[in-house]
Amino acid sequence: MTAYVRKAERSVSLSRKPASDYWIDAALLAPGCGFLFLAMAVPISQLVLASIGLFGLGSATQFTLGNYLEVFQDVLMRSGFFFSLRIAFVTMVSSVIAATILTALLQIDFPGRQLVSVLYKIPLVVPSLVAAFLVLTMIGPGGMAARLLEPLNVRWPSFVHDPSGLGIIIVLLWHNIPITVLIVSAVAAAIPRDVVDAARNLGASPWQVFWYVIAPLCIPGISAAALLVFIDSFGTFAIPSLIGPAFPRAISVMMTTEFLLHANWGVASALGVVMIVTTAIVLVLYYRLLTRMREQAPQ
Repeated sequence: MTAYVRKAERSVSLSRKPASDYWIDAALLAPGCGFLFLAMAVPISQLVLASIGLFGLGSATQFTLGNYLEVFQDVLMRSGFFFSLRIAFVTMVSSVIAATILTALLQIDFPGRQLVSVLYKIPLVVPSLVAAFLVLTMIGPGGMAARLLEPLNVRWPSFVHDPSGLGIIIVLLWHNIPITVLIVSAVAAAIPRDVVDAARNLGASPWQVFWYVIAPLCIPGISAAALLVFIDSFGTFAIPSLIGPAFPRAISVMMTTEFLLHANWGVASALGVVMIVTTAIVLVLYYRLLTRMREQAPQ
């Protein structure tokens, strides 16, 4: 018995780290943590303080909630918020549906499969701003599509400066679908081949294998891709500023306008905080949904 006690005491003493080791660990973590603090915590803190009038540039330091009241009471800003929210939601849903179908298609051997797997990755190397210019030249007013249909007396719909934001959604889909496909395909590739072979041996067709076996197992990857697409679409600036409508304007465009043109730092900071809070709410809902799905999944 004494031998076991001594062995336990020896293991406990060995597991205790000297105080100097904690200082070494802190010194090793300091560069990375310091960078995160400077790159994230400081700007966000400054944004929050500026939104309540405590750290605004070019203005008196005084606590106020007037900036948030102006954001929620102003029709332009309120419309811009829901406009950006609608664009982000439509882009997210459309990207996930298109990426899931394309991923299912790539699971099947067909002539030209390698060509399709290469072509869908082209938007990854083309910046979104360039894609917006392509929209202007291809499907914009006076673009190539409109000129080809003009002799047929067919009126081409206007995708540029459209109040519904359809042109913005098209460019965002063109840019985000390949990213979503890559994420979903990577998760699908990690599924054990034995599971797929078992379903095939039981008589399931390739489409049934995908929809009833692969797709449910890819839900974590699909949800993560959807989250990334939402965040990117909600905060995008270059595309709405180039081909977006005059009303409503995206919330990112309005924030930049308040900063640069009107020098209204308080309202611009409040818009930034609203964007951060909205994204944080989506993140919380995503993790709660993912946790619930894991709890309900069969063990």
